[in-house]
Amino acid sequence: MMILFVFCSVRRILIDKFYAKSIPEPYGETIEEHTNKVKNAFESLKSLINIDGIEASIIEKIIEFHDYGKINPVFQNNIRKRLNIKEYFNYKNGNIHHEWLSPAFITEKEELNIKEKLKKMNLDADRFFNFFIFIILSHHYRENQIADDDLIKEMIDWVRIYFKYEVDYFYNVNHLLSFYNNPENKEMWNLFFPYRVNWLGALLKSDYCASANIDPEQKYAGSYSLDFESFINEKKIKLRDFQIKAKENSDKNIILVASTGIGKTEAAMNWINGKKSFYLLGIRIAVNEMYKRFKNIFGVNVALLYGESSYFFAQQDEDDIKIKIEKSRKLSYPLTIATADQLVTAVFKYAGFELTYFTCKYSKIIIDEIQSYSPSSIAAIVVFLKEIHRLGGKFMLMTATLPTFLLDELKDINDTYIFEPQLLNIKRHKISVIDQDIDSQVTLQIVEKFKNKKILIICNTIKKAQKLYNNFRDFDPDLIHSRFIMRDRQKKEEMIMKARAPCIWIATEIVEASLDIDFDILITENATIESLLQRAGRCYRRREYNLKQANIYIFKSEPYNIYDKTLFNRTWEVIKCYNDRLISENDKQNMINKIFDNIQDTDYYKEYKNQKDLLEIGYRSLTKLEAQSDFRQITYNCLIIPESVFEENKKNIEDLIVEIESNDLNYKDILKRQQELLNFTIPISILWNLSVKNIVSIPDSKFCKHHFIKILKDCEYSFEKGLVLLEDKQKSLESSNII
Repeated sequence: MMILFVFCSVRRILIDKFYAKSIPEPYGETIEEHTNKVKNAFESLKSLINIDGIEASIIEKIIEFHDYGKINPVFQNNIRKRLNIKEYFNYKNGNIHHEWLSPAFITEKEELNIKEKLKKMNLDADRFFNFFIFIILSHHYRENQIADDDLIKEMIDWVRIYFKYEVDYFYNVNHLLSFYNNPENKEMWNLFFPYRVNWLGALLKSDYCASANIDPEQKYAGSYSLDFESFINEKKIKLRDFQIKAKENSDKNIILVASTGIGKTEAAMNWINGKKSFYLLGIRIAVNEMYKRFKNIFGVNVALLYGESSYFFAQQDEDDIKIKIEKSRKLSYPLTIATADQLVTAVFKYAGFELTYFTCKYSKIIIDEIQSYSPSSIAAIVVFLKEIHRLGGKFMLMTATLPTFLLDELKDINDTYIFEPQLLNIKRHKISVIDQDIDSQVTLQIVEKFKNKKILIICNTIKKAQKLYNNFRDFDPDLIHSRFIMRDRQKKEEMIMKARAPCIWIATEIVEASLDIDFDILITENATIESLLQRAGRCYRRREYNLKQANIYIFKSEPYNIYDKTLFNRTWEVIKCYNDRLISENDKQNMINKIFDNIQDTDYYKEYKNQKDLLEIGYRSLTKLEAQSDFRQITYNCLIIPESVFEENKKNIEDLIVEIESNDLNYKDILKRQQELLNFTIPISILWNLSVKNIVSIPDSKFCKHHFIKILKDCEYSFEKGLVLLEDKQKSLESSNII
């Protein structure tokens, strides 16, 4: 590849006379002031990243030149207008993005200096100098925008004439961007990848944090070890051997299979050992609960991060919300509790992924309960952990159940310590396998028998859960699933966590991993083994069971389109072998191993393998939002308000929209109003196959349009049953006489 660069031989333009930003008001910030802030931010990062002085000096040069293009007259005129400065540059031609102009100010002397540094790193000077230019061009993402070469030349001519400098150079922006952004050229992509993470990642982190006026990394306030020790002493916890070994191996990756309730979280805390860490879970409510747990121990050093975490902060009425959100999103806290999609989606290499990889290369990553994710999400996690490990980061994978193919995938990674399974020496579950549908007379008999206890019934579909709710009306049951508006869902989550005997709760798989609940009796449809064992964990969670009758009843079911058919059927055949048996934690591991043995021909494994192969050959998402959809396997998201809910709360909803869009409130109050509005919504995906005519927009609301908040017609809604589509209601009525 040959690209012509003929650089201007001119003295440095005085960047202290040109603006980079219109804030802070009313004076703005010059390019020189901003650049110095970015340099200072990077200086604070240098001790954390594993690069030598020469490479650090190259990053400093990237920082020095990254915003020079803001000298362009259109950019300066726009900022001067915001700052009420009346002197404007006389320029009538079109505009170009500042990062496309910035390399023009690299002098011939600077070019030679940079190439000398590259040679000292044993890199191809010409090729990596082009890459150096690419990094500057890439520090902003311009979706579907192609550089206009003629316009770039016109801007350069203006710079030459206005400053009376001989500027005579040309480079092809489009060619550079397409060449270095092409992961299909695997050899080239792999060659530049670690430098891309170091150079662009460092620039993005330093630049974003400087712009937000926050430190790239917040130092731990106090002593991590003393905080953890105080927690252990206060709770009178005696650390188990595996928890102590976790700290002894804190310089290694860890794979830990351990029983629910044995102390995996404390082991993770000990493994963290004061290092910057990210604790990742799959579900928002689980993240909230873990955040509260960490915050009680480590205080102000803990951040919360997921799509709606700002609303959580507002709900908790915490101070300095804006700063906390900025620090969380810039990954600046010592400890961050997050949903996995906030970090792992970087594996899809969306524009700007380098900041996440750069931060993770000097961090520790904890993945909790990997089996609770879909096969394609598991594949993304595996590829992400491997790539972070190669860059220098460490990971801890801890779970109650680990399919054997995942252990085989990860066990050969260097510096990885694999614990023997840490299993509680108690028996908590006696199962009864029933070869009938859960919608049968047998279920009614079980409920009648244990009606004075805490009973949890888990169905595979919302339709079935709603139907059972109707069938058990005489027992005054409660129902929880994903089709409740957020306000009611939150209330039901609180109710089920506080439930006391006697009670009956009917639920779907949303209770598998998200809620810390403990019931006396579990009645469930068959599922694949990892889901089934998660469900079992909601019954006798930390208690030993020694009664004659079963406390878990598993009914025959269809896999629907939810579960892999082969694994689903294997699970049924295996659990039948344990019918009427009190099962140990070791029995559960044997079930997992048997069911996941030789799974290469299953749809589950094929989905995992296809996603893994796709990521390893270089699949890229365009944006982080698209990457999150790829990770969650949701093709389209929107928030709907059932029509009856909208009509009942119309004035409140309309008043909230007016307040949100008025700009009269402070940041915290705006977040509170937004949360109040979102409390009326249900998140759905296009996979529901809802007719477009049934989803209508909320008129005259920019906020609702931007957040895809719409009204759903032709449905019924109640606090008791949640959302019922009319078609679902009709089918339910047709089959309601089964019990």
